[in-house]
Amino acid sequence: MQPLWKAAGVPNEDAACLAERLGLPTRVARWLLARNIVGEDEARRFLFAREAWTDPFDFLDMRGAVDRILAAVRDREQIVIVGDYDVDGVTASAILASELEARGAHWHCIIPERVADGYGLAPPLVERAHQLGGTLIVTVDNGIRAQAALEAAGKIDIDVIVTDHHEPVDELLTSAFAVVHYSRHADPERARALSGAGVAWKLTQAMQAVDPRRPGSTPAQFHEAWLMGLAALGAVSDMMPMRGENRRLVREGLMALRSCQRPGWLLLCERARVDVSKLSVSDISWRIGPRVNAAGRMAHAGTAFSLLMAEQRSQAADLADEIERLNVQRRQATERATQEAIAQVESIYGPSPDAVVACGEWPLGVVGIVAAKLVNHFGCPAIALAQMEDGLLRGSGRAPAGISLHSAVALCAPYLSHFGGHDAAIGCGLQMTHLADFRIAFARAVADLRAETRDVDAVSSENMIADDYLPLSEHGLELLDWAQRFAPFGPENEPLQLFVGPVEVRQATKLGNGSHLRLRLVEGGVEQDAVWFQVPPLAAARLESGLPQVCAFLVEIEENVWQGRRTAQLLVRRGWVLDARCCDRASPQCIGCCGRESRGYKLCFMLCAIAAKSVRHRNLPRFWRHLSNWDLPLSAMVRIMS
Repeated sequence: MQPLWKAAGVPNEDAACLAERLGLPTRVARWLLARNIVGEDEARRFLFAREAWTDPFDFLDMRGAVDRILAAVRDREQIVIVGDYDVDGVTASAILASELEARGAHWHCIIPERVADGYGLAPPLVERAHQLGGTLIVTVDNGIRAQAALEAAGKIDIDVIVTDHHEPVDELLTSAFAVVHYSRHADPERARALSGAGVAWKLTQAMQAVDPRRPGSTPAQFHEAWLMGLAALGAVSDMMPMRGENRRLVREGLMALRSCQRPGWLLLCERARVDVSKLSVSDISWRIGPRVNAAGRMAHAGTAFSLLMAEQRSQAADLADEIERLNVQRRQATERATQEAIAQVESIYGPSPDAVVACGEWPLGVVGIVAAKLVNHFGCPAIALAQMEDGLLRGSGRAPAGISLHSAVALCAPYLSHFGGHDAAIGCGLQMTHLADFRIAFARAVADLRAETRDVDAVSSENMIADDYLPLSEHGLELLDWAQRFAPFGPENEPLQLFVGPVEVRQATKLGNGSHLRLRLVEGGVEQDAVWFQVPPLAAARLESGLPQVCAFLVEIEENVWQGRRTAQLLVRRGWVLDARCCDRASPQCIGCCGRESRGYKLCFMLCAIAAKSVRHRNLPRFWRHLSNWDLPLSAMVRIMS
């Protein structure tokens, strides 16, 4: 039997025990236990920002890598960094470049051009490094599959140190001088959470531990804070698991970036209209990251790298303006490609596919964004492919939580010329002649993986509607303060989502351009406001058809500060109209009246009248607490609004 929210499955005695030991509200203890944070020490580390840093030398090849780099610095060798064109790759490049610059090293950074060079270290880039006089190549955020390039480097006596976080191939990189990768780590599962920038940051930590001496005028604490901030940018933008060391890295990295005075960083935030003193994870995800990515998507990522490295405001201003121009181009190209991709998917797969592959004459730089938008639209793994010359298709894939995209694509390897990536994102290429077969194979692979997941865990928390049920009477600043202790949020530590309802919506006021609403919610004798941004048209139509309406909502609690006054605000993520009229006749037509069925959380239509009656009698908390433990088969009670 599956409850409607995760906290309902937590035994009361376990929650009470943890709450007493840590001095927490019982509700907060239930949230922790529902996220499998069960030990007292683990809970303290999670809530009170006490996660420990891992030892960089837990990477088995780290000492050899550090000794070789420091020898190259000491002997004035030319060190060539080979990075990647996304945010993680650009920040990883800037981390290592900043450390080498602080040590007075001779260095050069090569970031491949997306179309001309493709992804990662390849033999032509090795030759370019050789022409620059390089005797040591250090890859960041790539290289774990670069066996051909390593062999080319060996033939011209260039040492290669690989630092990467992507999925490796089966064979070892025997030609590399050192491999700094989670597959060669004392605790591979722990190290797997690091982004490419995180691995590069660990490399600089190890360099500082072995030889802390650095010439230059920048104080050590500012230099190290900058490197941590860059690593946080990479972790957030590459959607790495927000657990363990990553949570501390992002939390402290954001603090470092809020006080950073580097001109390139400040101008990037200024162009993105971000208040740097209040920098948040969402600012990185929705404002900073897309601009850094725009350089590599629409032109060359070297522009973003140079902006981060810039030390003069005049130079940084020109680079920031160029990135802003490229970001406008990126938005326009993405919007066009996304509309075409959605129409194509619906024509091929129908409205509710299980896995999709779209293909079109789109800029290669935007297909990753298109894939992500397809995931959001259809709720399934998606791959978007750009048509290149000579019948070649190249693209990117994204997947929702719970599906290993890399595993799915690996099952389709016979149809691909290349692929790589990790669970949440991949890059791949294939010939146009293989597209139809690849579509079939990819859908079959996703279906097989989902079947395996169901066999292992038939009651997945991914399918539950929320973290907990929230009576409006318990909403306030105290609960907000506890919810904020669960931040920073990201994969494997999603924002707390709470189920509110049944409630009466007494008032709906349009905000901004009319696509947002402020709702006045009433539960018993308690009234609260909630804000719903980008209200789906169906939801707006239902609310405009007449108030009051009996509804339920999935909400997050967020801080709102207005004119110096701090309040806890309910932010609506999804909404339902609870319609008792559909139960006037217990027939098959009753089930169909809900418009479309909700995936994962299903409510029995016969409870509609009970819910409406509960609203009138103001006995909602007891009703929903009982409901949360029932095994309910159908969603006919709920008319989906989103």
